[in-house]
Amino acid sequence: MKNLYVRILILCSFVVVSCTKEIDEDLVMTIVPDSSDEVFDVLLKIIEDNPNNLLNWDGNVDNINAWEGVVFENEKLTGLDIENKNITVLTPTISLLEDLKELRLKGNNLDRIPDELFELKMLEKLSISGNDATITLDKFLAGLFSLSSLTELSLDHFTINTIEGIGALSNLEILLIEDTSISAIPSDIGRLSQLREITLTNCEFFEIPEDFFRLSNLETITFRNNANLTTLPEAFDTFEKLTSLTITGSQGIQTFNKSVFGAVSLRKLDMSQNNIGFLTIEDGILPEDIGMLTQLTELNLEKNTINTISTRLGELINLKTINFRDNTIKDIPKELGALTILDVLDISGNLQLNEIPEEVCKLEDLGTMIITDGSCGDLRVSSEYSFTTTEVLTSSLLFVDIVVDAVIDPVFVDGDGPFDLDFGEIGFEIHEVNKEDVLIRDDVSDQVLITQSTTQQFVNVDGALNLSFELVSPSVPNANLEEGRTYRVRLFNTEVGTVKTYLPAYELTVLE
Repeated sequence: MKNLYVRILILCSFVVVSCTKEIDEDLVMTIVPDSSDEVFDVLLKIIEDNPNNLLNWDGNVDNINAWEGVVFENEKLTGLDIENKNITVLTPTISLLEDLKELRLKGNNLDRIPDELFELKMLEKLSISGNDATITLDKFLAGLFSLSSLTELSLDHFTINTIEGIGALSNLEILLIEDTSISAIPSDIGRLSQLREITLTNCEFFEIPEDFFRLSNLETITFRNNANLTTLPEAFDTFEKLTSLTITGSQGIQTFNKSVFGAVSLRKLDMSQNNIGFLTIEDGILPEDIGMLTQLTELNLEKNTINTISTRLGELINLKTINFRDNTIKDIPKELGALTILDVLDISGNLQLNEIPEEVCKLEDLGTMIITDGSCGDLRVSSEYSFTTTEVLTSSLLFVDIVVDAVIDPVFVDGDGPFDLDFGEIGFEIHEVNKEDVLIRDDVSDQVLITQSTTQQFVNVDGALNLSFELVSPSVPNANLEEGRTYRVRLFNTEVGTVKTYLPAYELTVLE
């Protein structure tokens, strides 16, 4: 009997333990819910709402970690990158992804931006496009600026004319706004004390407010194609940490802002495609102050109206890239020959450019790529020349009779040739380098020093044509044709009637 009681006691104990275990397991499930199903449902809803999406999500929850753009940390969804995936509908249940720190939505054609998006208070990085999205301006901005944890914000293609209130994003470090019709940079932008990078592209603001220069931590400023921007405040020297400054594509900017040269930490300066130098010759002078930018490695002043380069540019020994393409520069200072680590010097498209100094040409021996409209040395006139004069009416005009023994090597810029094509009458025009606009497309006779043409076919012989030309100029009021002087050569043909059509796709290098 005693053994029976013992057995009953053991059996009851087992039952009690089993029941307690089941209760504990149920209790655990209640206290710590599994949220993976909730996350999966939100992502699945994005797939269902966008049947033409470009996502590679297969809808299999067991494979969710392999889905493109989906980032998990400690079993929590913290990142979602679905940029350029043809997403037109963003589910309001996006708010359930409460652990999201990074959400990238740019490049989609959203039909609306749900208010629930702004309930994601953990967001640190957000990129979003307007495109066709319907928004209520006040609600959109209020929601956006409530995301106080944001450190990076990228907006593009929004039809909003203001971002007033952005100062509330006090943790913001990177701000990118593109193709958005904001008409003014808000004054409260100065409250973004942590901002390191700012990019404003294709916007409609007219000026940079004084409060902008309170952003003492700025390292990168990029303003591109802001057509209404015409003036720059004299305050850029307040940016002690600024390493990259790009202000390009604003045709109203016509003068240098010398405060830029006071930002002595600059390594990149891009002021291309403006109109610097358009007003006066003095405005087109690259100032001596540029010598202050001793850390500069990249300088881009392409497509302005710059006519003179300071010799102090040669002091910037850290320069690796210089772009002066398409300006009105006449002389390259020999001091640039001191830039021994220079990788690229682009001086093409300067139609009035004189001879490039030998000191600069020698940089090619050190590996520098010098981009010009010809070779670095251009054309050297042979020592065999003579002058004859003749009387025409009451004016004494000079005719120059020159014999040039040269190797003419036509180079096809956009390919490998061939050169065995009959272009009709082929000619070379040699221009004085000190005449203005010597390479304009119109045929202006008083700009041409020498013309030589031939109707023979050009045939490529071992990569070059060995020719000796006797070149006779039209009347030129200049008797100072010096031995070794550099001249420009232009290739033309008269295939269409007698009209000269120039072939810019060809370079002509003439060597002694």
